Amino acid sequence: MKHMVLIIGAGMTLASAAVAGNWQEQDANGDGQITKAEFDTAVAAGWSRLDANRDGQVTAQEAGDKMAKLATADANGDGQISQSEFTAKKTEWWAKADADGNGSVSREEFAAASGADRNTPSR
Repeated sequence: MKHMVLIIGAGMTLASAAVAGNWQEQDANGDGQITKAEFDTAVAAGWSRLDANRDGQVTAQEAGDKMAKLATADANGDGQISQSEFTAKKTEWWAKADADGNGSVSREEFAAASGADRNTPSR
């Protein structure tokens, strides 16, 4: 049972990381803050990496092992993630992460929002 909890917890952490992304990639200028512009650039780059055939949908085949992490973005449940679903999920994360509403996300806000996602049940 103890191993099951650890495995589930690790899976939720991975899902959170998929939504939040990578701090270093997003804090492009290294100033310790992620601006909305930096975030939007990172989201666009993430989408480009995922949508290998550039058809506007990410399938399980394209996403590979990342599909399980991205499943919460599949709003219509069709087994694929559209660019609008992907962007909506990222935008939802941003709204939580920018807790003080100043238009940027600090390392502390990033960590808090990523941790909060672990407690969000997946669909």
